[in-house]
Amino acid sequence: MALLALLVCYGSAWLVGLAMAWLLLMALLLIVWWLEHGRACGELRIVPQEKIGCRWDWRPRSGDLRQDVALQCRYLGPWLIALEIDGSRLWLWPDSSSRESLRQLRRWLVQSD
Repeated sequence: MALLALLVCYGSAWLVGLAMAWLLLMALLLIVWWLEHGRACGELRIVPQEKIGCRWDWRPRSGDLRQDVALQCRYLGPWLIALEIDGSRLWLWPDSSSRESLRQLRRWLVQSD
C-alpha cells in the first residue's frame, strides 16, 4: 500500500494503473486459491445398519481410506442439497453427481431424519 501511495504521488498515471491492476490480480488469485483449497472432494457412501438405520462413510479423493463421519442434512431442496460432514458444510449442485445417485441420496436423507 505504501508503494501504491508513492506511485500516486510521484509516478505516472499508467504506472499507477499497472500497480492497481497487479494488486487486483493478486487479490483475485488469492480468493480463488482460498476457495479451491477449502473445497471438499470425495465419495460419500451410506452403509445400512439393521438396528440403527444407517451410517455414513467418507473417502477423500486423495486417499483410499474410508472413515465414518457424522452427517446432517442442513438443506434439502429441489436443486441443492447442503450437507454437514463432521462440521464442514458441503453443497451438492445438480452436476455434483448423476441424477439417479442424487435422487437416492435425497431418499436416504428423508428416511434417516
